[in-house]
Amino acid sequence: MWNLDSFKATGKANFKANYWPFVGVSLLLGLLTGAFYVDTPEITYHVENLNIESVEQFYYTVEPFLNLLAPAALLSGLGGIALNLLVTNPFEVGANRFFLESTSFHKADVGRIGMGFSVNYGNVVLTQFLKNLFIFLWSLLFLVPGIVRAFGYFAVPYILAENPNIDHDRALKLSREMTMGYKGDLFILEFSFLGWYLLNCLTLGILGIFYANPYLYGARAEAYRFLRAKAFENGITTPMELPGMGNL
Repeated sequence: MWNLDSFKATGKANFKANYWPFVGVSLLLGLLTGAFYVDTPEITYHVENLNIESVEQFYYTVEPFLNLLAPAALLSGLGGIALNLLVTNPFEVGANRFFLESTSFHKADVGRIGMGFSVNYGNVVLTQFLKNLFIFLWSLLFLVPGIVRAFGYFAVPYILAENPNIDHDRALKLSREMTMGYKGDLFILEFSFLGWYLLNCLTLGILGIFYANPYLYGARAEAYRFLRAKAFENGITTPMELPGMGNL
């Protein structure tokens, strides 16, 4: 039975037993995925105060500089996509490997975070790319389908953390099967950390770095363990396909 309180309690215990490694890996993952951000004030301007001639004059003044900056902006955007595809996605897989191996009775090797780069890197990159692409495409249909699909692919980086050699189509399908009937529960898991998110804002992100984010990653790992156990129980997968944490 799905037990949110148990997942959070066990995840917290695992995090506290591996405190500093958990904090470090969570911080790196948060920085790469954009989990840490700073709000910027919104700038508004009333239309009736807008002087069109001044705007045109300003534009013609800065146009040469904009022409120079445009290629740089394009390269920066492409660089961000490449960073996400080639670094962030495989790092997420390695980080989840570390979270799964870190328990209250076992201290995992921090070097596990490199697993996404060292074992079948091409397949890890491709599978994570397809996961994000499908979530994006579903999001174009409206926000809710994108959110639903995102929870449907919740297990993908964990599946890759167990078996980076799994076929990309199979990894995506297996995640959808594992999360069937539990997407709402996964949403509630995320929502249950809302209070921590608000407190994190009040501390300018400090609480997230040293407590809230590692706690969340620990709870997510426990939720995956449950989904994995149910998948075995329901015959969705086998230990050969998901061999556990001692296979690498």
